[in-house]
Amino acid sequence: MEGLSVYLLGWIIGDGGLYHPRYAGKRSEYRVVVTQKDEAVLTQCLAPLFETLCNLLNITAKVRVYRRSNRAELRISSKRLYEHFKTLAIRLPDFTKHARLLFIAGLYMAEGEKKGKRIRVWNKNKNLLELVGRWLREYRIEHKIYDDKRHGVYVLEVPRRHREQFLNLFKAYPCNLPPKSPRAAPR
Repeated sequence: MEGLSVYLLGWIIGDGGLYHPRYAGKRSEYRVVVTQKDEAVLTQCLAPLFETLCNLLNITAKVRVYRRSNRAELRISSKRLYEHFKTLAIRLPDFTKHARLLFIAGLYMAEGEKKGKRIRVWNKNKNLLELVGRWLREYRIEHKIYDDKRHGVYVLEVPRRHREQFLNLFKAYPCNLPPKSPRAAPR
């Protein structure tokens, strides 16, 4: 269960969030959200994984996918699931090696470029990318982090010579990591 949670946390931090909107009349909601351009990624891959996690945690909340004009959103309204992921996010720096790999796989699937010569992961949180970079160094995978000022994000980039080594770390993980060929079609 923890492995699945950590992998999904990578997706949430990469392309979603944990939200607690407050409404009039002291009403509020707890949301776990992941957004993607490709609705099929949400419906065929992530929704079943979130449903499995909810079953394991004995949470009865529905996993819903909403189509927007240019993106799709997976949303689960559940205080228990929200708190589960909040607690997990706090423990992020203390993850085991196996949990680190699962988190990086989820983050890469959410925020990574999977069609070029290099591996790139974008995020607004430079500290998060530095933490992931330290984890990658444990596997002797070189990287650099730079500021993409044009888009207002930071980029963790793994050079081409370490591409195969990076992808080999995640062979056994869900949601179909990209093919090894840099000329392969994007997800």
